[in-house]
Amino acid sequence: MNHLKSEKLNWLGVILLFLFPICSICIATGCNNNTKAQENEIAFSETYSGSFAPASTVTDSNGDGKPANLGDFEGTSTFGSVAIESLNEFEAADPNENCSNGQMESRLVRGNFVKRFESGELIFGTWDSGTSCFNPANNVATTSQIGTFSGGTGQFENASGPIEIDFSSSFLAVPSQDGFGFGGTTGTGQGTIILNGN
Repeated sequence: MNHLKSEKLNWLGVILLFLFPICSICIATGCNNNTKAQENEIAFSETYSGSFAPASTVTDSNGDGKPANLGDFEGTSTFGSVAIESLNEFEAADPNENCSNGQMESRLVRGNFVKRFESGELIFGTWDSGTSCFNPANNVATTSQIGTFSGGTGQFENASGPIEIDFSSSFLAVPSQDGFGFGGTTGTGQGTIILNGN
């Protein structure tokens, strides 16, 4: 009888020995009933270049007479080639708090973006804040924006996470009309894409 009990305890120990690592992985990574990771964080980076131009006047959401600008960019990213469309509306900042003397500061009113990767999958996002410093001596603006990924298609369907971009824009159509003009942009981006499982 004691021998049978001892055998049962030994088998129970072997079973627990195999189950413990699996349970530990699920607790650490957040598994569902199918032991699939529900979340996967990916460090994201990109470099890009392209052009920008004024968008339609209907994009003037704050009524200051200045439409948003529409950017069309291409580059490389963590997911291969990337094509980017962005819509950003800025307004003049008063006083100038973040730019050097002699530069004109603008602050982001609102913004959105779509990135199309090599696979054809899309990721969407919004720009939450941003500052642009325009130097009238050389017609170049340096800009930083902070945003959030907000879904997409394919593996990015429920994506989230932070993103930040830094870029330099050369205004070629000078003087610009109502503070906006045509030009070229080069920039970089970095952030974290959180792939949320379905």
